Amino acid sequence: MTTPLPPNTPPWPTHHPRYTGVTNPLQPQWRGWLHTAADIALAIGLLVIDVIAPLIAFVFGLDAAGYMMFDPAADNSSVSLTRPFAYVAVVGGIVLVSAFLLFMARAIISSGVQVLAGLVLVLVAITGIHDADRKAHPQPAPTSPSINPGALCRSGGDNSECGGS
Repeated sequence: MTTPLPPNTPPWPTHHPRYTGVTNPLQPQWRGWLHTAADIALAIGLLVIDVIAPLIAFVFGLDAAGYMMFDPAADNSSVSLTRPFAYVAVVGGIVLVSAFLLFMARAIISSGVQVLAGLVLVLVAITGIHDADRKAHPQPAPTSPSINPGALCRSGGDNSECGGS
């Protein structure tokens, strides 16, 4: 049997059934922290993935750049490493996004490890891209003036400091 509703009560509930009082607003739900051991295990597992994924991305980048890995007669000297390092940078960005998601899920240790791993991957990728670009486009050698190099003075003093005198 059900008990009858008090008079002047609407037929639908106005509050969450857990909080029956009129003065009790809905309490916010608090999500707890991830257990420390689970957080460390997650950090180690993700760190293993953070090592394997950039290596796979680098190999795919080499293939996309035209590097012939299994052909011993291939001339791979002209292949630029800019694209493979760009792939590694993308993986580093994904790792940084996963660090933010882990932080929102309150896995603090895992998010800290992911931030460090993501920053290392992005830093390695930027350094690699810069080095590959520098090797692909070397600076031209400085041209010497058309005058006698022995006639140039070292400090602008008298003739005793000039190389040709």
